[in-house]
Amino acid sequence: MKRSLGFTLLEMIVSIVLLAVVGLSLSAIIQHSMSIYTDTTTREELLLQGRFVTERMHKEIRDAVPNSVQINQTTQCIEWLPITNTAVYEALPLAPESANTMRVLPEHGFVQSERVVIMPINAQDLLDDIPSNGVDRVAEIKNNIDFTPAPEATTVEIEFTQETSFTANSPAHRLFAYKTPVAYCLEGSLLYRYANYPLSRSELSPAELSAGDRELMAEKIKSVQFDVKQASLVRNGLVKLQFVFSDNNEEVRLDHDVLIANTP
Repeated sequence: MKRSLGFTLLEMIVSIVLLAVVGLSLSAIIQHSMSIYTDTTTREELLLQGRFVTERMHKEIRDAVPNSVQINQTTQCIEWLPITNTAVYEALPLAPESANTMRVLPEHGFVQSERVVIMPINAQDLLDDIPSNGVDRVAEIKNNIDFTPAPEATTVEIEFTQETSFTANSPAHRLFAYKTPVAYCLEGSLLYRYANYPLSRSELSPAELSAGDRELMAEKIKSVQFDVKQASLVRNGLVKLQFVFSDNNEEVRLDHDVLIANTP
């Protein structure tokens, strides 16, 4: 008589326990792997956001009008005036002399209502109304001026909206043109870019910039820090940017320095 083959109760219990131990171990390994993958993915997404923002701001700030960068640490905003044109001038109506025209060699044509500045030293002065007596470092272009660079240097005559008497002379005979500012502000955990708002804004804050265009640039930002060292005759301006991105208990900090290409 043959004995039937099979598992004893003890063997089945031992098998179940072993399978349970192996299953729990595999589950822990899979869970840990998924956690590492999630953390890595989150960190990479935060880094991508940070690199995008810092590179975008770097490209814009480096071509700002010298000494035009302003910071409001309370509202966590930074603002500057993008250069729309540059030129070298022949002669300057320097105070007490005045004139409503000036000959310059520009990079390209000028646009009506653009402002030109010589030796900028204060950001707020670039935004303020031009004095009615025309004695200032800033003047306003009256009409559109076409200009096409030629093989040989040629100059064009620009006309101002009023008689102007400049209060400073540039050692390099350079002037910078600008029209409207650009600003970045942190609102909660979101970073917005503002553009095409009036020079006459009363405060560097999102509420005062809302008259312009608003564009979301980044999210999941825990904190920002902006610092600026203004330019001088022998030193370029320097802007320091610091961002801390945070998501799913992951934090990424990015520090970036922007050297402004132009000096007064």
